[in-house]
Amino acid sequence: MKKQKKIIFFAAAALAAGIAIGKVPEIERSRVDALVAEELENASLMPDGQKPDVESLRKNITLQLQTVEILKNEALKIGLDKKPEVQAHFKNAEAQFYATQYALHLEREAQVNEADIRAAYDSQTRAVKIQQVNFATAEEARQAQQLLLKGLSFDGLMQRYPSPEQIGGFISPNQLPPVLADVINRMSRGQITREPVEMNGRFYLFKLTASERNPDAPPFEQIKDILIRKAKQEKMQQQIDELLQKEGMTKLKQP
Repeated sequence: MKKQKKIIFFAAAALAAGIAIGKVPEIERSRVDALVAEELENASLMPDGQKPDVESLRKNITLQLQTVEILKNEALKIGLDKKPEVQAHFKNAEAQFYATQYALHLEREAQVNEADIRAAYDSQTRAVKIQQVNFATAEEARQAQQLLLKGLSFDGLMQRYPSPEQIGGFISPNQLPPVLADVINRMSRGQITREPVEMNGRFYLFKLTASERNPDAPPFEQIKDILIRKAKQEKMQQQIDELLQKEGMTKLKQP
């Protein structure tokens, strides 16, 4: 893909310099508009939030599309579209294009509500303090839970089963291992895990000793659009996973 873009860049530069001979192809306005809108959306997601000059962007995109049309027409003239290997690449690119468009459609149509977005904000900007004890087996952890039920404090349990792995200070749940973050996000201050949490072959009991808003977290309105888009993408991915499962596909493993 990078090689293709490099070729188009040099070809467009040549066209702009007047090296290309012949009639420059006309490009439908809708094609230019589509790419301009895509570039503006990408720019809006950048940290600086600076928007490019629309007129300059439109001219550059028009030049790129004209370049692509010229190269495409030359490819068709020499019959590249008849070669089996070229047809195979075209079919793969076509399938990828429509798959991407379908995913974007699902993202646009996904419905999210204010309560869910605020809950996501609270989760992402939350800072917690936790204490833990760990055991070799789940049975040992449950025996320790019985001591808590009989009145032993969690501090007392920590003294009885000392562990050097304590997490000091406040930490965002997002910085914790996913299995632990999921547990902590469902706990309230002072609560102790009801079931042992297995991680790396050990079994843990956790106590949430403090929970508060991270003072360095950005205001809700500042990142609201980002949270909405993330929520829509999660719903989109859920729909795709359900569709693939319905069609008998197994979920792709992440590399």
